[in-house]
Amino acid sequence: MFHYLLIFFLGIFLAALSAVGQMAFGATGDLQWSHFLMTSFEHARIYVVSLFVAHISILGLSASAGRLKLLDMPDNNRKVHTEAKPLVGGLGIIAGVLVAMFLFFPIAKYISLIISIVLILCVGVLDDRFDISFKWRFIVQIFATVITIHYFPGMNLRSFGNLLGFGPIETGLLVVPVTIFCTLGVINALNMIDGLDGLAGTTALLAFITFAGLAWLNGMNAFMLLSLAFAGALAAFLRFNWHPSKLFMGDAGSMTLGFVLAFFAVQLTQRPDSVVSPVAALIVLAIPVTDTLTVMARRMMNGKSPFEPDKTHFHHILRDMGFGHVGVVRIIMSLSALFSLLAIVGTILHFPDYVLFGVFVCWFVFYFISSGSKGGLFSGIELLKS
Repeated sequence: MFHYLLIFFLGIFLAALSAVGQMAFGATGDLQWSHFLMTSFEHARIYVVSLFVAHISILGLSASAGRLKLLDMPDNNRKVHTEAKPLVGGLGIIAGVLVAMFLFFPIAKYISLIISIVLILCVGVLDDRFDISFKWRFIVQIFATVITIHYFPGMNLRSFGNLLGFGPIETGLLVVPVTIFCTLGVINALNMIDGLDGLAGTTALLAFITFAGLAWLNGMNAFMLLSLAFAGALAAFLRFNWHPSKLFMGDAGSMTLGFVLAFFAVQLTQRPDSVVSPVAALIVLAIPVTDTLTVMARRMMNGKSPFEPDKTHFHHILRDMGFGHVGVVRIIMSLSALFSLLAIVGTILHFPDYVLFGVFVCWFVFYFISSGSKGGLFSGIELLKS
């Protein structure tokens, strides 16, 4: 019952937020209760349609997972589940979002984004089914990113902001390769954190809710509504994925959601009149990005491939400390919520970019050292546990 109430109130909150945002920025005129209620109802439809379609799609796909051979089999190396689970959550999530987009969004404007989403979803399904090489995944991810760069206005990471206090750091002639590199980084960060029941889903849900708030501050109503669609689909998925999970989102889900989060991060921060700093978007994604950078760096320091799977991620370390599935997810989500709150407060109070970046660098160094020695951060968590 708690999960149903949480899903319901989440939709009401996001719909009301987007309604206030639309009226506050002049789309519906004066802020009146009648307008507010009407607009909230219209926006709630996006959330409900996405949630309903995702829920129905996941149920149907789960029944066919064995026939489609979309099953995640347990192993003795890095996976924590002990029985085969359907890898159809990602397909259901994107099905819900796409139906909502076709019903409520101007498709001509979003066609390049939709094409890129479908491309990454397809290569994710192939990876879930055949375990293809990471090189092929990268090729498709790069191609999908190039499509949005060239055909969706604003998908260019032109500036990192005033990171060091000496003026904005511009990408200049390197704008395309830098945009591709950062997008691939976010895609694979979310993909790598998908190791426990509910972890990637709640990480993505929290990020979309935060980006909805940042879009509200930036006067970008369309992105608030798009956040509604993803939030609804993720809420439906988490109904099946919370521990003990019935299914997983698979690479199809984690890579596609990572791509869309990267897309949001660029869109919200690169407008000339944007009030959202590029560092604020980085802060929202601090946990998966930091974990991925740390794990890949340590693999290379040990002479291994940075893409070789292992059990050195944040959630693996917490599991080794004796925390259960739910406990690990709650710890990581609490830290993510703190960073998300910092991003919103920092945007509202106009924190300098170098202050936010300093916070991120301090967190990264602290986490990197802690993960190697199992001290620092993990000693603090162990103290709280005891």
